[in-house]
Amino acid sequence: MTQKLTVEQSFQKFVSNLNPTEKQRIRIQTNRETIDSVLANDKRIFLNTQQQPSFLTGSYRRNTIIRPIDDIDLYVRVHYGEHCVNKSPRSILLLIKYALCKKFGNRTEVKVDSPCVVVEFRDYKFEIVPVVGYENDSQLYNVPAPGSREWMQCYPNAPSKWLSSSNQVNNKMFIPLIKILKQWNRKNKIGLKSFHLELLTERVFNAITEIKSYPQGIFDWLYCVTIWISENNSPFIPEPGHAYKYVDEYLYQNRMQLTRMRKKLEMSLKKAERAYDFYVRGSNIAANRSYNNLFGSMFPSPEPMPAKPVLVPPKTEPALTIRDALLKQQPTGFLGGNPKNALLDALANSNPGVLGIPRSNAAKNCLLEALANPSPKPSETVSSGAIGTALSDLFSSPYNLFKK
Repeated sequence: MTQKLTVEQSFQKFVSNLNPTEKQRIRIQTNRETIDSVLANDKRIFLNTQQQPSFLTGSYRRNTIIRPIDDIDLYVRVHYGEHCVNKSPRSILLLIKYALCKKFGNRTEVKVDSPCVVVEFRDYKFEIVPVVGYENDSQLYNVPAPGSREWMQCYPNAPSKWLSSSNQVNNKMFIPLIKILKQWNRKNKIGLKSFHLELLTERVFNAITEIKSYPQGIFDWLYCVTIWISENNSPFIPEPGHAYKYVDEYLYQNRMQLTRMRKKLEMSLKKAERAYDFYVRGSNIAANRSYNNLFGSMFPSPEPMPAKPVLVPPKTEPALTIRDALLKQQPTGFLGGNPKNALLDALANSNPGVLGIPRSNAAKNCLLEALANPSPKPSETVSSGAIGTALSDLFSSPYNLFKK
């Protein structure tokens, strides 16, 4: 049962829930091969055929992508002379779009969204970027600059190297922790960009501390990042390979958005601290509930504790009245039919003494005993002194309801 999972077991299941399924990976690979084939066979597109036409990059390549999958970055190697020299990237982007539109038709949306071509499949999308490689540097590429009017240099595979190294140093928990933090970012609508979050994680656990457990890593990350983003009023995370470019510039372009992010970070830090305290004290159920609140339904939630049985005292049945006995009496015998109805009317009167109903408890009890008998005989009903007195008192009343 989920309730019996330790915090460590819950995090292992959580990470498994975040990973793409094998079925998704097969579909992604199939669609990638289809795209490669379409572009390689289009007569207006010239690819660099000395290597594989395309390569994956971004979160999917680095194994930091989480479900539900958003976008997959696919870089396509194009011919330098045909598509780069004295040509803007927009021309090759349009050629790629037309080729894929012809293949997929109306069932799949294909559009140019500079600096890439987006192919929307049912549960994810490919972002296809044309790139031109360098003979003297296998890691350096020209890619479309924002606006697609010119080309710019980048090292798309550089992050994969330090991610792998950081994962080894941090007990192979570095990449899984990035996935966990991405789910936190998505669930709480924090607004951090994916690559920015990865670089923040690298800074925390390569320069400040190391990951010993997921609860400790989450708390340390939120503690450091909350302080950094709260105290810095300008970009401070440089983009790898660019001396004067920062990946967090977007944060400081909207001060209102930055203020909201700072408040959400502070709130998440408090939740993480509370959950970590439960974890340190060994309160697995309380810790798992706290982490479920922080990360959402992807994190295994303990089953609700069974309610403790509450002893409810038995209800005390009210004392049986003469009227109750009459209502339960079968409509036969001495007190059946009209006599019974007359007695009911008499007993319903707020002043029973007027109708001669016996005032003494002994007489009422005797009358009740007589009425409770399903088949009383007249001789038996009036045989005892008390019962006879009770009935005689009733029938001799000047207000006797049995008289016509």
